[in-house]
Amino acid sequence: MAVQHHNPPQKSSPLPENVERIHRKIRARAGKLGMSLEAVSRKAGLDKTYLRKTFDRGGAPRSNTLHALAQALEVPESWFFSDDDVEPTASPLPGNDVAPANVDIPARQSMPADVEVLGTAAGSHAGGAFQLEPGVVVDRVRRPPALAASPNVYALYIEGDSMVPEHNPGDLRFIHPDRPPRIGDSVVVQMQNGPHESVAATIGHLHRRTATQIVIGKLNPEREIYIERNLVISVHKVLTMNELFGV
Repeated sequence: MAVQHHNPPQKSSPLPENVERIHRKIRARAGKLGMSLEAVSRKAGLDKTYLRKTFDRGGAPRSNTLHALAQALEVPESWFFSDDDVEPTASPLPGNDVAPANVDIPARQSMPADVEVLGTAAGSHAGGAFQLEPGVVVDRVRRPPALAASPNVYALYIEGDSMVPEHNPGDLRFIHPDRPPRIGDSVVVQMQNGPHESVAATIGHLHRRTATQIVIGKLNPEREIYIERNLVISVHKVLTMNELFGV
């Protein structure tokens, strides 16, 4: 599996007015909140370098990404497209960077402990540190409310530090095999080097799929991992906190 580093291309011409406006507003709002571009990217559930690379390339976030960025910056999405730079009325709580969610948290006893933990997804290298043996369950954990009707969901513990701070060693992550992952999502890739070999798993951001490879991104250090498709058993989506609670 090859590891490849990429340097962002240099901008060669002025940005379109609407793109320049979005860039300017994201930078201004991030500064107002005391956040770096990396912090905004992480809060939006993106690769920590997403905004820096997008700005360097002169691109604009796609609509679904812009929605996530609006939530991270605590602004309405429409604010990015307004002609003025007036600060939005929404503001963070004093001394805090989070706001209460309008979600009723269910009682712990109401969540059945029936989600199977199948093993550990490696965050430290491409091959996976835990061998997923068919039919072997290492633990059972409580089912989050939004997954009540998702019988195929399973869970894994994170091992290794290459996805820190998004996925830390020992973190529990819920995996949805029936929800197609999008580019940029965190995914667990299960792979097998041969018909008689054990199944291994690794976690990363889905960067792209080619005819012959699955490419995932690691955060710490930043790099890409290329996995041959003929070794891949599955590419499953890692659910976000919002998805776990139906927000």
